[in-house]
Amino acid sequence: MPEKIFSTSKKWSVIHVLLIGAVLFLVGFFAIQPETVSAEKSKGDDGIAQCAQCHDDVAAAFAGNAHKGLGAVCTDCHGNAEKHMAEGGAIETIVTYKGKETALKDSAKCLVCHKNTTGEYMSSPHGKSSFACTECHTIHGKVPEKHLLKVPAKKLCSTCHQDVYAQFNMNERHRLQEGILDCSNCHDVHAPATRERLGGFKQETCLKCHIDKGGPFMYEHEAVTIEGCNACHEPHGSPNRHMLKNQTVGDLCFSCHTGAPSWHSRFSATPTNCVSCHTSIHGSNLDKLFLK
Repeated sequence: MPEKIFSTSKKWSVIHVLLIGAVLFLVGFFAIQPETVSAEKSKGDDGIAQCAQCHDDVAAAFAGNAHKGLGAVCTDCHGNAEKHMAEGGAIETIVTYKGKETALKDSAKCLVCHKNTTGEYMSSPHGKSSFACTECHTIHGKVPEKHLLKVPAKKLCSTCHQDVYAQFNMNERHRLQEGILDCSNCHDVHAPATRERLGGFKQETCLKCHIDKGGPFMYEHEAVTIEGCNACHEPHGSPNRHMLKNQTVGDLCFSCHTGAPSWHSRFSATPTNCVSCHTSIHGSNLDKLFLK
């Protein structure tokens, strides 16, 4: 009996030793992990610190930049800096973005990381016009705007598109000035200009907000299905009601419906308002002439 007890106790001792060993291993394993992570992190920070010896203003601004928050360091965009530092900062020994390369090559570097969201940029009107990403975005600095824009979006777009921006000062307009929407709500600034004029089937952009005008309808207004919303409306702003292209509804309708019976113009002393009778001008499920 004593031998049996001794044998059982010996087995439990072995199990205890193994358990204690396993616990010590796990404690040691997790204890060294923070050191490993911090070492990797400090390696990146050291790379920035080296550049900061000469470029202290850029490094200070970069500290609050979204790129820094994602773990980017100087060499990710500017290449290996060993030769650059060894030769006293010679500009030829580092990748620069000031005159040495074209705007499209500058943007191509950005697309290495941003290809999932802006991969078609080169085919966009901005890309075809050789606009570099840095025309609109700040790469190093800390800015309050979304997407690292240099200034608020509506002000940024107005720098080039002044004629369009002026339309937003009309009495009938989309509410850009009030901050309810931005240009990017309708236009993808990084994509090909398939929706540049928002015509034909491309009026889907308008229907994101104006859902009730989209149908489907049994009887469709050809102007809507072929030319799109801007056949009748100025999409940015107009001095006319509902952002119409003409001051009177009659003039607008007669610009297409030249074959309408002449007696349409003699209903009253006031200018003809076609929608008094043709109420469902965007489309109808009741009447092909869009009558009540």
